[in-house]
Amino acid sequence: MTYTNNMQVIEQIFAPLEGRSILDIGCGRGRLLRALIRRDAKATGVDPSADLLVKARDMAPDAPLHQAGGEAMPFADNSFDGAIFLNSLHHVPQDLIRPALVEALRVICPGAPLLVIEPLARGGYQEVFAPLDDETEVRAVALAHLAAFRAAASVETILDTEYDTDLHEVSADDMLGYALAIDPSRAAKIDTVRDEVVRLFSDHARETDGGFLLDQPMIAVAMRKTAPA
Repeated sequence: MTYTNNMQVIEQIFAPLEGRSILDIGCGRGRLLRALIRRDAKATGVDPSADLLVKARDMAPDAPLHQAGGEAMPFADNSFDGAIFLNSLHHVPQDLIRPALVEALRVICPGAPLLVIEPLARGGYQEVFAPLDDETEVRAVALAHLAAFRAAASVETILDTEYDTDLHEVSADDMLGYALAIDPSRAAKIDTVRDEVVRLFSDHARETDGGFLLDQPMIAVAMRKTAPA
C-alpha cells in the first residue's frame, strides 16, 4: 500500500479504530488525539509539557490527559489496545528513548501494536526548522535506538515503510510557538532566527485551506507485542 498521510498508516494498523483504547505518547497539542476521537477511538494522551497539555485540552476536551515522560507513564500493565509515537520519539532525551519504548510495550496488551512514526531529515519542514534546530542527528539517533530496540525486544515487526506526506501549519510564528512550548530554553535563539524561519517558510510552504503545507518524508514502524516486556 502507498501512503500519503500519517492517518492512513494509523487507520490500517489499528483497524478498526472504533472503540479501541489508543495511547498517544508525546501528544503535544492534541492533533492526533482529536483525529482519533473523531474516528470513535478511545484516545488518551501523555506528554511531559504542561503548556502543551493545555493546548491538547482545548483541541481534544474529551481525551484523558496525563503529564509524564514516556519513560515513566502512570498506567497499569496491559492498559491499552495500542500506542503511538507520532513525531515524538526524537524529542525524548536520547538516554530515555529505549526506556520509553520498553514502557510503551508495558502499557499495551499482548498482541497489541506499537506504532512509531518519525520524520526523516529532509523535506521542506526540515529546511524551515533547521535554522532553529537542525534535527538531522537527533532523528538519526532516535531511529538507531528504535532499530536496536526491535532487535532486542519481544516484538514482531508488522510494518516498516517510508512515504511522503505534508504537514499542516498555520504560520511560521505558530511553528516557532510550538517549538518554544516544547523547549522554553529556545526563546533567545527563536528571536535570533525568526526572520530566517519566516523567509524559509515563505519559500517552502504551499498555501491551502486554513493554512499551509510543508512536505515531510516519514518512516513508519509498527510492532506487535508478543510477550511481556
